[in-house]
Amino acid sequence: MNQHSPYSRVGYCSICEATTKFAAQYDWYRDHLRCSQCGSIPRERALALVLTRHFPHWRTLAIHEPSPSIGGISPKLKRDCAGYVASQYFPGRLLGKQIAGYRNENLELQTFPDESFDLVVTLDVMEHVNQPAEVLREIARTLKPGGVYLFTVPTYKERATSERRALYRPDGSVEHYGEPEYHGDPVSDANSLVTFHYGYDLAELIHKWSGMDVEVVRFHDHGRGIIGDFTEVYLATKPFGMASQGEGETATLNADDGWPAEVHAMCVNASHPHGVLPDVHKEDLSFRFVYDHPGFPTKDEAIGYYFNDGARSAAKVRKIIDEWTGGVELLTILEFAAGYGAVTRHATAALAPHTLHSSDVHANDFLTNVLGVRSVPSTDVPEELSLPTEYDVVFALSFFSHMPRSTWGRWLQRLYAGLQPGGIFLFTTHGTTSMQYFPQATLDGTGYWFDQSVGHGGPDATRYGQTITSKEFVDTNIALLPGAEYLAYEPAGWWEHQDLYVIRKPSTAARVGNRVKPAGE
Repeated sequence: MNQHSPYSRVGYCSICEATTKFAAQYDWYRDHLRCSQCGSIPRERALALVLTRHFPHWRTLAIHEPSPSIGGISPKLKRDCAGYVASQYFPGRLLGKQIAGYRNENLELQTFPDESFDLVVTLDVMEHVNQPAEVLREIARTLKPGGVYLFTVPTYKERATSERRALYRPDGSVEHYGEPEYHGDPVSDANSLVTFHYGYDLAELIHKWSGMDVEVVRFHDHGRGIIGDFTEVYLATKPFGMASQGEGETATLNADDGWPAEVHAMCVNASHPHGVLPDVHKEDLSFRFVYDHPGFPTKDEAIGYYFNDGARSAAKVRKIIDEWTGGVELLTILEFAAGYGAVTRHATAALAPHTLHSSDVHANDFLTNVLGVRSVPSTDVPEELSLPTEYDVVFALSFFSHMPRSTWGRWLQRLYAGLQPGGIFLFTTHGTTSMQYFPQATLDGTGYWFDQSVGHGGPDATRYGQTITSKEFVDTNIALLPGAEYLAYEPAGWWEHQDLYVIRKPSTAARVGNRVKPAGE
């Protein structure tokens, strides 16, 4: 960094709204090219310029600014806008209350009513949030139709895709995926951890996560003192047709409507401790099964179970993967038959920094556009399944517990074929312990039973029902897989009644035979 004064120029400051002098004592203009009157830096002036150009009457609008700065444009917004609300997040304190001059708000779970603001403004906040998709959806919810989220965030010119740098886990610990990086915090002596480095895909990610339309304004303007790195300003606009959930909904659940507001509120409460999205698709049969189950005294407890169980399953998958892969390499993982993301919403974080793809016949739009995971379209015919790559790990929870005999073994072979050499495959089945829930079940001579009349209500019951298989039946089918090596078998190892199997594909291309290696050999 050059310690002499590398730059000085007279120009117009969009925050002072007056002629001024811009000067930098160091050549990192982003933080050091200051206005001699207000002390602002380039990104603050860039946002102020876009604000006045696009919203000349901004002083009459309702504006929310999370994590405002001590200087720059924040004092001006507070001073000149009667509808201005500033918020900070004080963990462990009551949300929605005033603390130290700020409203206490968690950006991932805000207490503002729907359609509260014309504008939401942030300066270099999004690179510090833990779950940007949740933040953007909450911002979209609190914006009025046509409202805009106006913000700056460092965008790395050399990055085509964004990269997570750190993850806050539900227990408060942090998992780092690169050298830790910190920026200053306006309300704390402790600096703020950088969780993301955003690339040029950010505009597309914003649209995917929130449904908002995005415009990016870039600057190199000496006359206004807006030069240097990371001066982009983003405008994310909430479409007029993107209305928030209406009033007057009832608590009646049916397959044609979305969940009512009170159910969504319970999902928000249940999802929050896990740091995952609360959104549940109206056709999520796993959720509906739990929600309607008579074994739960209250709907709150049923919904809590849905989120807690998804978290437990994701954590258990991670534990098994670490056990049999060493937990070191970056892996590519396929979750097959993901449904509408009961496990996926937790697995995206639980399996990080590994790459997760999720596959389903019907739920791919929800998996990609809401949960933000790459989805792989599935099919009813095993041999027609097209995978984009060979995977290091494939896992299928409660899939083989619903397959008819005509496709059971074929699916086992197709998913096994989708593994890299040395890859592992873990799956669960309804084993003999599960028969307690199906008193009508009688295994045939091969150890198999199927009843299409007691499925989850899938679109074609002939392809989906309830299946029970003995270990002997499963072993017979595993023995047909080239070189399959048994790694683990745990009777009633999942949900206390489904059997767990873990097998491995040989690491060499040569066929090593069909012998099944018993667990523990």
